[in-house]
Amino acid sequence: MRYIILIILFSLFTWQAAGQSDSTKTQGEIISGEVVVEKDNKIVLPVAEKIFLRSTANTLDTSPIEIDFQINEPLFEWPNYKSDVPFQTVEENYPHEKFQNYVKFGFGNYSSPLLEAGFFKKFNQFETNAKVFYESFKSGPVNGDNSGNSNGGIELSGTYKKNSIAIIPRMKYTNQQYNFYGNANRVNNGFDSSKPDDNSLNDFVFDVALSGTKGDVSYTITPNFSFTNQSISPENSGNKELSIGTDASLSYKIDEKFNTGFDLNANSASYDGGIQIDRSLVNVKPWVTHKVDKLSIKAGFIISSGKVGDNSKTGFYPDLSAKYELNDDWSIYGLLSGGQSWNSLSSTLNENQFLDDSLTIVHSEYVTSFGGGFKGKPFNNILLDVGLTFNSVEGLPFYTPSPSDSSRYTLSYDSESVGIVTLSSSISFMPTSISTYGLKLDINSFSVESLDKAWHKPTYVIQAFTSHNIQEKLIVSAYFTSIGGLRGPANVDFGSVKLSAFTDIGVSAKYLITKQVSAFITANNLLNDEYERYLGYPTRGLSFKLGGQYRF
Repeated sequence: MRYIILIILFSLFTWQAAGQSDSTKTQGEIISGEVVVEKDNKIVLPVAEKIFLRSTANTLDTSPIEIDFQINEPLFEWPNYKSDVPFQTVEENYPHEKFQNYVKFGFGNYSSPLLEAGFFKKFNQFETNAKVFYESFKSGPVNGDNSGNSNGGIELSGTYKKNSIAIIPRMKYTNQQYNFYGNANRVNNGFDSSKPDDNSLNDFVFDVALSGTKGDVSYTITPNFSFTNQSISPENSGNKELSIGTDASLSYKIDEKFNTGFDLNANSASYDGGIQIDRSLVNVKPWVTHKVDKLSIKAGFIISSGKVGDNSKTGFYPDLSAKYELNDDWSIYGLLSGGQSWNSLSSTLNENQFLDDSLTIVHSEYVTSFGGGFKGKPFNNILLDVGLTFNSVEGLPFYTPSPSDSSRYTLSYDSESVGIVTLSSSISFMPTSISTYGLKLDINSFSVESLDKAWHKPTYVIQAFTSHNIQEKLIVSAYFTSIGGLRGPANVDFGSVKLSAFTDIGVSAKYLITKQVSAFITANNLLNDEYERYLGYPTRGLSFKLGGQYRF
């Protein structure tokens, strides 16, 4: 009953806020575009101040909308998950050069300070951005201080543009401090909940994007370097990985109907975590596109060559997609593809940071990937996308308890290909230029052979959001996420546990006191449910934060 009451109140509040909005104002704007379902897009759950992370599922890739995300402070607070429905709100039509500098501070329950600052400077054709941030929680849901955590870092970027050439260097460093706090009621092998081991996770990424055009030719090349180090104490173990890579693309416009080009992705990494494994992967994707009236076709193939330790594999895969416009409002699409996908230590820890050392990280091979769907506008200001995809994947990682310490997880793989069927639907509603609503539903079916279950993979994920700019002074946003169908191993040797389905609701509001000064409040997990995304690791209950921000 409390779920129903909260959802009703949530709906009434957001619709009332929309009714108070003045559609003639331009202080908030929504990016309009088509909803897409992406093959390699990960299902990312709200992190808020919790220290668990997420699982993945693969859906269809057609023609994604490009959104320009900058390092600068976001214009309103939102949980850290990406929806397929793009949107953005704007507080005021301030000149960017003057108002991208800010200092933000806050404090909440669980003794949780927040400090963030962003800086922007323009020198003729060169722009620089910098951001520093820190947030910590002294305590958590298990044994008080033993489940506290902190997260801090710095981001730097620059942009140089001259004529048709752009150079964008970017650097990001993050540090997370947390414990293997587990749950003594479920985790009991090699684990002392009163003395959990400490984790320090450092992640450094640097890349330089070079892009340009010359006549009918356009190109992009982005060399990158990264270093990830997870240090576990007091036993002085952990995981670390150094990797280098390059992403590149080249396209040539033949005429109004034909384009051709190729994409290149190359990565190489050296992993050390009790065991040492070198990995490399190169994907080359030549393609050609053709448009005839209402039919758009992209045809190509993928040569994928990967190596893990002494094992290597080279494969050839089709890469075909098509879209047919039924009318001005509706279209249907389809895709057939495959290839090997790069998995890094950083991306693995982004899904589940409670990992033991001695990990076997391999490439995920999409032996077959196909699907289709439709998208369009059933009514004005409403976008709808529905897709059905099938993936057959070798090397898909699952998280199971470590044999030496069941408060930690290790990577397990099925001996055969894992079948994944995903039904995805997304809808967005934009009644005015300063109000937006979105809803996304994913239903997944996993087929495994040697594993007992598809450990910690969700059978359904529901995400919803809304955002409003009210009377040019108050910016309100809210999210709703529901996850179900999760299963985890009961222990190392036997059984399984069905994790309870959970719903997470959060709201945030920012009030503009002056053009430079604002106050904010955020609240997460309004149902106060200490649910488990990974077995043995409950999240914090209701949490909130109050603070302010100064722009200069």
